[in-house]
Amino acid sequence: MIFTNYLQQKGYSQATVSAYEKYIARFTGYVEKYNIDEAAMNYHHLFGFLRYCNQQQLTKRTIHDLTGVIRHYFTYLIADGRRADNPAVGVFIKGLVRKLPSNLLTMAEMEELYQQYSLQLNVDAGKKSMLGLMIWQGLTVAEIMRLKIDDIKLKEGKVFIKGTARTNERTLELKAAQLPVLQSYLKDNRYRTGNVFYMPKRSDVSENNVANRIKHMFEQLKKLNPRIINAKQIRSSVITEWLKKDNLRQVQYMAGHKYVSSTERYQLSGLEDLQNELQHHHPMKE
Repeated sequence: MIFTNYLQQKGYSQATVSAYEKYIARFTGYVEKYNIDEAAMNYHHLFGFLRYCNQQQLTKRTIHDLTGVIRHYFTYLIADGRRADNPAVGVFIKGLVRKLPSNLLTMAEMEELYQQYSLQLNVDAGKKSMLGLMIWQGLTVAEIMRLKIDDIKLKEGKVFIKGTARTNERTLELKAAQLPVLQSYLKDNRYRTGNVFYMPKRSDVSENNVANRIKHMFEQLKKLNPRIINAKQIRSSVITEWLKKDNLRQVQYMAGHKYVSSTERYQLSGLEDLQNELQHHHPMKE
């Protein structure tokens, strides 16, 4: 098995595979140049390569991305039986701050926002149900756009979210308040064609019409609460709230995160201005 095949089996897009190939070629070129055995390469060898990249005046962002690809590469070597460990695990680049939104909302604030929004006369069941899926299930805009009719299991009171190359699939409970809104939306669109749950309002527009409706929804929400920013803010707020009452692995599942490290970030995001976030840095000089 070669690295390219490994990435393809993992479901990465051709564009991602091509980008990873270019990154890893720099790494393997270094390994060959200095006659380093990949099977025996350790933590110190890896830092030697990172210092080499720094000397080549690569940006921190490029080195950060390259380090991520190297983590994948060592995982591939483990899967291929050539290594037993991954020396790149836990290596992060100093000076790169994780971007998590501030101004997080409490669940009480989000539920109040939903109630206020539902009272607007010009809000249809489609928008209300979309907002509900963001607030109570933490769905992203992309996940909402990918929903199929069969994914909404009204009789069971559940919603299924299909996994992607970046996210895991999961099945989440629907709140009682969501069921009549979803039923109303299905009834209003019972003459639809196709299995897509959220259809464009008019047949002469693209699927991006759904994204445009969500964009318009947030313009309305900002009038109700000036603190509202976007869907990412809602999702980050939801995950942070989940972590206050559920364990880390359970929240990882609910959020669809492939790696628990993605969930762990949100344990810190509830602190004011994120000033106390702990970061792992490697010793490469500024």
